[in-house]
Amino acid sequence: MRLKPVLFFLIVGGLCTYLVVQQAKEGAPGMINIGQMAPDFTIKDQSGKSVNLSDYRGNLVFLNFWASWCDPCIDEMPALETMNNSYKGRKFKMLTVSTDVNPDNAAEIYKKLNLHYSWYADPGRQVAGKYHVEKYPETFIIDANGHVLRHFWQVNTTLMSQIDGYLRNQEAAAATPIS
Repeated sequence: MRLKPVLFFLIVGGLCTYLVVQQAKEGAPGMINIGQMAPDFTIKDQSGKSVNLSDYRGNLVFLNFWASWCDPCIDEMPALETMNNSYKGRKFKMLTVSTDVNPDNAAEIYKKLNLHYSWYADPGRQVAGKYHVEKYPETFIIDANGHVLRHFWQVNTTLMSQIDGYLRNQEAAAATPIS
């Protein structure tokens, strides 16, 4: 039956088209737009190891910008911990980037909230600048090929189901043989 793959791609295509149109309506000049290639960057983790965004090709990437002085950022962090734990073992990578001038402030928040997912310091806002980050928290969902799927401020209740859908689509596409 060839009807199932056709329906799958029609539904996924319709959803992608809807998201692109919605983002185009909400986007502004100078912002990262849906469908655009996510700007690559190099950043160091807390142990000093360099990480490139391009290292995570083949994965759905959750790129979150935050700061220790941002109450909404702090409020969503336990949910991010839960999300990261929920997607362990799948093609999902969470990169949270603190724009604090003093990275010790970010480390203090992590310790206080007993968080275990990785975070990266961007005290000079080089990475945040590439993404035109203006509000906090600000998050980008990046597909396995490096394109921006979604851009939003603050995690909402439907986000995990959307990420689950993105991961299912990504896994189905990887499992579909190319004829």
